[in-house]
Amino acid sequence: MSQSNLDSSLGNLHNELSQSQPTEKTQAIVDELREKIQPLVESSDADNSAHYESLGERLNLALVDLDVDHPRLSATIRTVLDDLAAVGI
Repeated sequence: MSQSNLDSSLGNLHNELSQSQPTEKTQAIVDELREKIQPLVESSDADNSAHYESLGERLNLALVDLDVDHPRLSATIRTVLDDLAAVGI
């Protein structure tokens, strides 16, 4: 698994977050994830490894809250988590 796969997965997650229609219950979670992922997508050439660990932790927590109401978004989050694990995070 390469960094480019992770960058691609983050881009997909960013798109899913932008297209999602969060419920009142999930709005804050979706907004927070958008804020965390936006700089990573914009600076994909930079070394963002320091941010990936905290992102992984936040994605795991968000997955619990989003799984029922947003299955497609949850699947994309799982892909990012798999790609983070594949690069050793």
